[in-house]
Amino acid sequence: MQQMQRQIERLEREQRQSAQQREVAAGVPADVVTGGDMPGSFKVPGSETSVQIGGYVKFDAIYDLDQDLGDTLFVDGLDASDDSGDPSFRSHARQSRLYIKTSTPTALGAATTHIEGDFFGGGGNEVFSNSRGFRLRHAYGELAGLLAGQTWSNFMHFSAYPTTVDFDGPVGVSFIRQAQVRYTLPVGPGELSLAAENPEGTGYAESRDTAPDVTARYKWQGAAAAVEAGALLRRLETDDAAASSDDAATGYGLMLAGNVDVADSTRLMAGVLYGDGIGRYIYTANGSEDGDSIGAAYIDPDGSLETIEAYGFNTAVVQEWTPAFTSSLSYGLVRGDRPEDIFPTSTRTLQSIHFSHFYQWSDPVTLGFEVSHAYKELQNRDDADNTRLQFSAQYSF
Repeated sequence: MQQMQRQIERLEREQRQSAQQREVAAGVPADVVTGGDMPGSFKVPGSETSVQIGGYVKFDAIYDLDQDLGDTLFVDGLDASDDSGDPSFRSHARQSRLYIKTSTPTALGAATTHIEGDFFGGGGNEVFSNSRGFRLRHAYGELAGLLAGQTWSNFMHFSAYPTTVDFDGPVGVSFIRQAQVRYTLPVGPGELSLAAENPEGTGYAESRDTAPDVTARYKWQGAAAAVEAGALLRRLETDDAAASSDDAATGYGLMLAGNVDVADSTRLMAGVLYGDGIGRYIYTANGSEDGDSIGAAYIDPDGSLETIEAYGFNTAVVQEWTPAFTSSLSYGLVRGDRPEDIFPTSTRTLQSIHFSHFYQWSDPVTLGFEVSHAYKELQNRDDADNTRLQFSAQYSF
């Protein structure tokens, strides 16, 4: 009897093993979730599409010593007529963000998508709920070098963009997201990107967009250094009745940036932007219809649409003290050339300094502290400044 029982148990084991082998040979059942091709991703059941969900929750506490600049250090928001020096405090969680990325294998390579948003949209107040509107940051797809959708402009220099606790970061950089069609191809040791991007004329009334902004960028990335160069060409037009003679102008911009590791734990970076009619492609040079900011163009007394010459510069040093603790010191400058006799209260110069520190408390949690300073000068040489202290806690997932 015992021998028969052992034979029965052996046959049952062999049947179970055979069934398991048949299941493996037949593949994973269609309704089972498996690991995806991207880190931390999963595959949609019944497909080869990998999905990655991530983001972070970020708390910011801000203390302005001189002027209340709001939830970000928006340097052009300084009021040159206010020299009262009243301190203010605020806290928020608006930088918290969420993204969804996908990757699907095709005969041409991986087809990827990226959708992302944060809470710097409009609406909300601090009376009851402190609710804030969710806004779109990125929404694009990419396959075989062709990208279509909304993301960072092709005229941005990522190799010289330092990380700051402040959401805005330094002035003097190109910082813009917009809809575009972009194609990237390898050229020599680097890659060339060409794009047609959403246009938006700023700095004058009744702007009319008639053609996409065209951008080109070449990037080389080495083991301890990187270099980027870019160019921008744009058409500016207005329907304002004051533009009685020439209601159109051509704007352009040039960009050069790079970084280099001068030691195993020290990186230097710098970037420069210059253009005539470059406008909003230099951060904080967006401009307004009343002429109080730099902008891309203005309507002169003769009725002609005239482009505005402007340039931006930024530099930074990043020091990794330990694998968990990093500091950076960054400086930015923007200069615009609106005529002083027509726009005496227009922005002439903007400057910013950020002294930032980041401590990775645990794998998903980073604490930050920063001292920053903002300076604004008008065409009539009136000026204002503000010093800010900021603490942050970021919980990534």
